[in-house]
Amino acid sequence: MFIFALFGKVSTTPDLNMPTVKQLQAELAAAKAEINRLQQQNASLLEQLAQSPSTTVPKRVPIATVPRPHASPSSLQLKPPTKRPPPPELGSAPLQKASKSKYAPPLPSQTAAARTFSPPSTNQGFKYLYLPIQRRLPIRQIRSLLRRLHINSNRVLDIHYPDRHLVALLLHNDYEAEVRSQLEKFEIPIHDDYDPMDPNNLRNPYYDDFNQDEKECAAWSVFTQRVILAIRHLKGPVQRAVARFFVDKGIIASVVLNELFPVKQT
Repeated sequence: MFIFALFGKVSTTPDLNMPTVKQLQAELAAAKAEINRLQQQNASLLEQLAQSPSTTVPKRVPIATVPRPHASPSSLQLKPPTKRPPPPELGSAPLQKASKSKYAPPLPSQTAAARTFSPPSTNQGFKYLYLPIQRRLPIRQIRSLLRRLHINSNRVLDIHYPDRHLVALLLHNDYEAEVRSQLEKFEIPIHDDYDPMDPNNLRNPYYDDFNQDEKECAAWSVFTQRVILAIRHLKGPVQRAVARFFVDKGIIASVVLNELFPVKQT
């Protein structure tokens, strides 16, 4: 349009002087050059647009796949719940917090530590308690059952089976009364009349042909071997205390004590 306007302007103006015509012709040539340059630039841009893979028209994203905007911090604040009247049957009974016991029983390790700072017992010694049992169980299971009866199994120094349907527990004299009290709560009888060195309690048919003296010696030997085995399984000062007690009672010989606790040569 600009070119035609210039052409019309030149053709319809006969009275223009030559400098004006030359000026218009120069402007017309400049306009043609500018149009040519713009056409070349437009063609170059179209070619680049066709070759560029990243200029593809993006596909329309379905509404269902558009992620929801993140909630603002203010929208995450919980609204205070509306109070509702309690049911009629609960309206007059306010909830009460369960009262916690202010006293916690001491741990076994604490009790043992406290005994260290107590005066020496006037009831020194050890004793076997004999309890009935339906069948033989592993010693570990026996200790677990004692704990369920609230008996400190750590203070039961030895457990063995001296006879059929009978289990023996070795205790310190200071702990005997407490164990008896717990057993009475569960109506568990104690066989105080059982004598492990009575020859009549020898159940092995091997001793049937022995005379009375031989049976008494065999019963003493069997019980002695059980005591020595129990001492060997003990640790620390209690091991020497138990061994010394049975030596003083004449159950085991002092020679056995020397074997258990040999004197180190310096």
